Amino acid sequence: MIIFENVSLNYPISTKNLSLRKNIINGIFGSNIKKNYIESLKKINLKLEKGVYGLYGANGSGKTSLLKVIAGIYPPSSGQIKVNGSIGSMIDFRFGLSKDFTGNECIELRLIAEGINKDKRKELINKIKIETELGEYLNLPIKTYSSGMKFRLAFFTSLNVQSDILLLDEWIGTADQNLRDKVDKLILERIAQSKITLIASHNLDRLKKICNNIIYFEKGEISKIT
Repeated sequence: MIIFENVSLNYPISTKNLSLRKNIINGIFGSNIKKNYIESLKKINLKLEKGVYGLYGANGSGKTSLLKVIAGIYPPSSGQIKVNGSIGSMIDFRFGLSKDFTGNECIELRLIAEGINKDKRKELINKIKIETELGEYLNLPIKTYSSGMKFRLAFFTSLNVQSDILLLDEWIGTADQNLRDKVDKLILERIAQSKITLIASHNLDRLKKICNNIIYFEKGEISKIT
């Protein structure tokens, strides 16, 4: 279960070059911006139980910010959130990928960060190595990888971290064509294993096919739930 109680999230705006930044921000978000911060979420009240939820809205509407608050990336500026269950985040596939670490090191560090014990880590590392199909490249630093190779490494590592709650920011579309169908299939399987799944996407038709409910966002607020 996930419960939001009057949750707001504000992104601070640096005072450096404020006039230029203000012009850019006003062009994206509108002119009603607070002096030193952007209101990304505004007093969200929401209770999520078992199911698959789609988060839909324009860029800057608040859907990704909601996921980041659930994941603990950002604490609420006000209000509180209660989360009952382990969280698996696919918000940012680059998480844990330092350019100076090898692929093998990145896999192990991510699994350690998730609190997976040594025996289970060994099993998962072998599985992830096979699934990525990166072979000897896993012995090389991440900075030598193409974007497609980084995607493979990060995706299959994240996929193998089991959790009660699954967070997805945008449906995966960055994989190469040969991998895309496989990625779609694996994510649907992963969704089936989770008790609560939240997917932020611009593709409303696809969300309607996959999700039990759609939560619509507009300017940091929930406009409706269907």
